[in-house]
Amino acid sequence: MKNSPNNIIALSFLGLLLCSCWNQNDDPKPPDQLPPYSQIGANTMGCLVNGRVFIPIKHDLYGYSFEYYQNDLTLYIDRDGERVYIALNDKSVIDTGEYDLTYIETKRIAIYYPPPFAKAFGTNPTHTGKLHIRYWDKQKHIMAGTFHFDAVREDSALVHITQGRFDMVYN
Repeated sequence: MKNSPNNIIALSFLGLLLCSCWNQNDDPKPPDQLPPYSQIGANTMGCLVNGRVFIPIKHDLYGYSFEYYQNDLTLYIDRDGERVYIALNDKSVIDTGEYDLTYIETKRIAIYYPPPFAKAFGTNPTHTGKLHIRYWDKQKHIMAGTFHFDAVREDSALVHITQGRFDMVYN
């Protein structure tokens, strides 16, 4: 086949036609990129931060922490200094169910720390959220659930943490 101008134009047109048929809707949606909700002790966590996927990057500190001790619960996801942090330090975590994430001094905290050197966002009586423990095997030390919260910064900027999930083994 010769490379005639008509062949080059036809191939160029075909290439443009194929490119226009590519459907960007085939790309995974952010919730599909989160770890699946499970109840097996998979040691996974993730959430959406203003619709953006936020999962830990494994590095020397694993990018996450989950602690349950004497009815207090702390979890965080870290990604190079950006962090979602939840702590229920009021001895209230005793069974499955829903726990309010309204800020109560140092006893209940839900905070989003943007990348380093930016001011933190936190819950307050107006901007709140929930942590829902959906599964708890106290013999195997497995806890799984979901969370979400809205948090505000001093300058009134808002952040929305949604579709949070965790499936963790604790000590």
